[in-house]
Amino acid sequence: MKKIFTLLMALGLLGSGWAAEKEEGTKSTAPQMMLGAAAHYVDTILSDAMDSLELIASSPEAKRGEWKGIRPYLAQLKEKLPGVYSFILPNGDYYTLDRNFTNLNLSNRGYFRPLFTGNVVKGFPIHSRSTGKKSAFVAVPIVVDGKVTGALGISLFLDELNERLNKDFDLPPHYTWYILNEEGNTMLDKESDFIFMSPLIQGSDSLHKAVREALKHDSGRMQYQFEGHREAYYQKLPNFGWRMFITLVEEGETDAPQKLNLTLERFVPELQGQLNRIDASIAKEIEKNGVNIQNEGEVRKLLRSVFDSNPHIVDASFIDTHGVLRLVEPGDYKNFEGSDLSSQEHIIAMLKNPQPLLSGGFVSVEDFLGMVIARPLYDSSNHFAGTISALIRPELFITPMISKSMIPEDYELWIIQTDGMIVYDLDKEEIGKMLFSDPIYQGYESLQKVGRKIAAAPEGEGSYVYLAPGHGEKVVKKVIWKTVKLHDREWRVVLAYRPYD
Repeated sequence: MKKIFTLLMALGLLGSGWAAEKEEGTKSTAPQMMLGAAAHYVDTILSDAMDSLELIASSPEAKRGEWKGIRPYLAQLKEKLPGVYSFILPNGDYYTLDRNFTNLNLSNRGYFRPLFTGNVVKGFPIHSRSTGKKSAFVAVPIVVDGKVTGALGISLFLDELNERLNKDFDLPPHYTWYILNEEGNTMLDKESDFIFMSPLIQGSDSLHKAVREALKHDSGRMQYQFEGHREAYYQKLPNFGWRMFITLVEEGETDAPQKLNLTLERFVPELQGQLNRIDASIAKEIEKNGVNIQNEGEVRKLLRSVFDSNPHIVDASFIDTHGVLRLVEPGDYKNFEGSDLSSQEHIIAMLKNPQPLLSGGFVSVEDFLGMVIARPLYDSSNHFAGTISALIRPELFITPMISKSMIPEDYELWIIQTDGMIVYDLDKEEIGKMLFSDPIYQGYESLQKVGRKIAAAPEGEGSYVYLAPGHGEKVVKKVIWKTVKLHDREWRVVLAYRPYD
C-alpha cells in the first residue's frame, strides 16, 4: 500500500505545468498562444485521474474486491480533486467514500455496460437531480484473469473544477473559454451556467454551424455571433477527445430588437401612470373628505371614497399612530380590523417620519404578497393622526396592463425591487422570492450577475442563463430594463426574450 501511495503522490493529479506554460503563453494576447498550454493542463488533470484509478485497479486490494483496502487510495485522490469516488460491483451495487455501501444501484446507467465489458469511461455527463451537482464520470474496470470483477469511478464535480480552472487560467479581459465533448455538449465553461448546454442547439445559427464544423477537426479557428462577434481557436485534448476553445469577444453586445424596446416603452409609462394616479387619488380624497378621526363614519366614508376611486386596489385602510389597523373598506375585510401592523417595515417608516410612501413587498394580513401606497393623515391641529393606505396585489394590478400593452407571448416580463425581491413574474410561484438569496436562483451565476446590474442601474441591458418557462431546459435570455419610481421606491421593469430561438 505504501508503494501505491507514493506513486499516487508522484502523479500529482492536478498537473504542475500550467504555471510555467501560462507564463509563456499569455505574454501575447492571441488566443492560439494560450490554447496549447490550457488544453494540455486540462488534459493532464483528467488523464492523471484516469491513471490514478488504473493504478488502484491494479492493486491487490482492488483485485480481491476489498472495499476497506480500496478506500484509503480513493481518499488520497479526493484530497486533490473534488468528486464522488466509488467502487462498483458487477451487479451495479456500489460503495462511495461518503456513504460506504450505498444500497443503490448503477446498472441502468448508460456507461455501465461498456464499463463492465472492459472499456474505460472518459467523462460521461451526469446531472444529479437529488444534489443538483453537475459531474463528469470517469471510470476504469478491475480485471482479474481476463474477467471484469469490479470498477473504480470518479464523478468529477464540474462546478468546482470550473472554478479552479478560471482561477488558474486568469485570462486577459475580453477572453472566454469552454470545453465541448465529442457530442458537442458543454462540459466546462468560464461561465458555469453554460455547463451541459449544447451550442449545437442553443445559440445563434452561426454558432451552430461553427461548432458542427469544429467537431470534425482536431484544431482550427472559427468565427460566429453570440452577443457580439467572436473569434475562437480550438484544440482537441490529446487523451480525452474533448475540444477546448479560447475565444476573443469583441466589444459590444447585439442590440435588443426594436420590438423589445417599443414594448417596454409602452408598458413602463402605463405602470408609472397607474401608480401616480393611485397616489394622487389618495391625496385628493384626504383633502376633499377632511375627517374627524374620532368619527368612525367619516373615516369609513374616506376609505370608501379611496376604494371606489381606484379599481386596481384590494382595500383601503386606516392605521392609527400605534400601528394598529383600525378600519378597512370594503367590509369583506372587516375581520382584519384590530390587527397589529406595527412590525411591518413601511408602518415603522411612516410612524417614524410621516410622509407619502410606496412600500416594499410584504405578506399582507390578507395572506398574499402586497405593497401599499400610503399617505399620512393629520388632525385639525395638524398633528399626525394615522395613515391612509391602499393595498395593491401586484399580480392582479399588473396583469391587465400586460394585456393592454400587447406584450408578445414569447417575451417574459418581471419586476424586481432594488433589494432583489421579485414583485411580479409571469410565473406566479416566483412572486415574492429574493433573487439574491433564494435557493432556486443560486445555481445561476449569470442571473445573479445581471440581477445585481439591474439593481444598481435604472436602465440597461444584459443577458443570463435560466430555465425556459414550462420546462427544465436552460436557455440564454437577453434582457432590457427601465424603472418606475414613486416617492423613494424604485421598481425595475425587466423584459426578457430568447434571442436564439
